Amino acid sequence: MSNGKWEAMSEKDFDAILENSINEVPPEDIVAEVTPWKKSMNRILVGIALSSITLNFWCLDYILPAIGIVLTLLGFRTLRRDNKWFGFCLIITVIRMSYFVPTLILNTTVIQSQIADSPIKSALTVANSVLLLVEYFCFWLGLRTVQKKANLTPRANGALALMIWYMLVCILAFAQYDGFIVPCAMIIGYIFIIRSICKLSKELDEAGYSIRTVSVKITDRCIVLTLTSILVIGCALGCIFGSSYPMEWSTVDVSEHKEVANIKTELIKLGFPEYVINDISSEDIAACDGALRVVVDVTDEKVNDGIITSDYENGNKEQNKAEDENTLRITGVGVKLPGERERWIIFHHFLWINASDFVGTESIQLWPAYKNISQGWNSGGEVTGRVLYDENGKSFSSPYYSLGNQTFSSDSIFFGQQTSTDVFAAFSMPAKGNNYRGYLAYLVEENQYGYIIDSWVNYTHQKSLLQYPAMTAMEKRMTNSLNDAGAFITIQDALQFFPSDENSETLNQKTAEK
Repeated sequence: MSNGKWEAMSEKDFDAILENSINEVPPEDIVAEVTPWKKSMNRILVGIALSSITLNFWCLDYILPAIGIVLTLLGFRTLRRDNKWFGFCLIITVIRMSYFVPTLILNTTVIQSQIADSPIKSALTVANSVLLLVEYFCFWLGLRTVQKKANLTPRANGALALMIWYMLVCILAFAQYDGFIVPCAMIIGYIFIIRSICKLSKELDEAGYSIRTVSVKITDRCIVLTLTSILVIGCALGCIFGSSYPMEWSTVDVSEHKEVANIKTELIKLGFPEYVINDISSEDIAACDGALRVVVDVTDEKVNDGIITSDYENGNKEQNKAEDENTLRITGVGVKLPGERERWIIFHHFLWINASDFVGTESIQLWPAYKNISQGWNSGGEVTGRVLYDENGKSFSSPYYSLGNQTFSSDSIFFGQQTSTDVFAAFSMPAKGNNYRGYLAYLVEENQYGYIIDSWVNYTHQKSLLQYPAMTAMEKRMTNSLNDAGAFITIQDALQFFPSDENSETLNQKTAEK
């Protein structure tokens, strides 16, 4: 075509020639590469939307925000050269990422529950909220700068509304608002805000706005793969090394009962099971000096794939031979002490038979007699106990990781939210070993004659590491009273007998006889 024809051609004719010269429309990914503005804004908007979505199932409340912050990072990374405000957005996103990723990893450990209630966690939450608010402010200024460059009126009202919307969310969270109407209005408003920003992005794209691109040494794919690898490896290490309590195991001295040998012998004569008394500390055996009577109840709980079956038998006679795997034997022992009024030391002993699946944390919730029947019994002191296991012919013992009163709130279908204070013993067992066992002991004193001894234990066992975020057995028991709940299962047992009944029979034994 001659120069004269080119000079006489209108802009419309020129566009028509270009359209006819292209045989097919290029793929979307190619279009996105040559229009980085559209690609980056799409990433940012999707990232903001995912970070604001809260779906409390299938771990989506963690997965979606994680994807969202990565998309936001990639979007601002491309736009950082366009103006300083987008550069500030990138810096803030990197700072938030440096806090968010370790938090996701920490959630695979039992440490996270301790940090969750600490001032550090509160400070980080406030800092994250402030940073996000500043990021939205910079995003608004960045869009206004882009509008000026594109010869458009600098408004960016959608981004400004997003900042105000987030401020309202923070205020509602701080006020602990639990209504329904306001959140619904906030969701509807959020949808219109994102729609407004999308329209602005489209206007800029149609106006022909282009950003300055620079060559990068690290690709987006490399960043995504690196972050994914850090999360996967970090979470795997957290599950392996951070899923249990650090216990203070020490070798049991074979002569530890030497000074209380006579008391131990007398207790065995009264019917105290030998396999139980061998695990009792010398201090707790000494507390039974002068014992007048012993009441025993044995329960075998066979735990197989979340199904529990029970076998009851008189502990004074031949013991039950539980040979199934994952059988938990719970032995309740009551020791009557001398005195003008009834005084009893209550022992709750547990023994795992052929068990080898300890993967995390264990806990025992105690409902002592002085709590269940406060009219009849008073507490005579603190709850004591320890845990033990065998390995290579040696016995090892450790105090409980924590033992004492815990106050917690739980929701009930029938009674709503209730606050309770119970005795909890928290501990972990080593992966290698056998003959895992332990006990709790406490003293009760008679307050009023004629009441039974009614003492309960709720043993919560962790059967799987498949949970996120990680929760301890004690926390699970505090929040969920169901026997079989997710990665945990709870076994209940009670020692119940009439102190005035000289036959030394428990209510379980009487029921079995009938």
